[in-house]
Amino acid sequence: MINLFNYLDGTVMGRRVDWFFGRGLSIGCGLTWDVPAAWDWLPRNEQIDRIKETIRHKMSEPHIETSDIRRFLDLLSSSTKELWQHQFYTTNWDYLLQSQILSMRYQTKPRWLANSHVYHLNGTAETLTTNRNRSDFILAKDNVNVRTSTCETRNAYDRIVWNTKFIVVGMRFECEVDKFILRSLNRVEDDLPIGNSHWIIVDPDSVTLCNIRYRIKKALPRSDVKVVPYKFDYWLLRGLPELKDWGVIS
Repeated sequence: MINLFNYLDGTVMGRRVDWFFGRGLSIGCGLTWDVPAAWDWLPRNEQIDRIKETIRHKMSEPHIETSDIRRFLDLLSSSTKELWQHQFYTTNWDYLLQSQILSMRYQTKPRWLANSHVYHLNGTAETLTTNRNRSDFILAKDNVNVRTSTCETRNAYDRIVWNTKFIVVGMRFECEVDKFILRSLNRVEDDLPIGNSHWIIVDPDSVTLCNIRYRIKKALPRSDVKVVPYKFDYWLLRGLPELKDWGVIS
């Protein structure tokens, strides 16, 4: 299903918003399934095969509702100001967001998209002809050493460290493999734009917001972090006002 308009775009420095999506986005679509604890005893490869098969099945169930994702993409398409673009990353294994982007059937890359590709930082359940350029499939319980350098992860990292505007939706940086992402950013925060970045965290739980803010500030001490105590669908209904404050959308 992967359909890249281009991997390396000419996005103007400081004019791109990078979005990190976690399980909150999938849960909002009705995809609430979690890996059964009993599967922990299976060989790792068998666990991964079962997870991929189950997620593909769950994504096609009739109760899955992706209208919020489509409204989100439509809003960015119609309201993003000239010179601004958006790039998407996710730690989810499902490909609900990627599917919605591809369903818009653009023949050429629209100006508001930095790249049509959603970077799956922890791998994907998507059926691919080859995984050669894609991120390794990472389990939540995995040791950080399982994460290896791939074409996708290197490209994602190179984009992220040179950007300054980030939004986190439904992603908590709780497990070790996700904390590793922030530690990787910390290593270059003195030398690259990421060190003086601006973040918006969207989550309805106040404790979760505090925890995520703490983790980001610990990794990037000079960053500015704003919390938005709403579910994604309600924030979307309000018109993403924080993006208007940034001058990204009209």
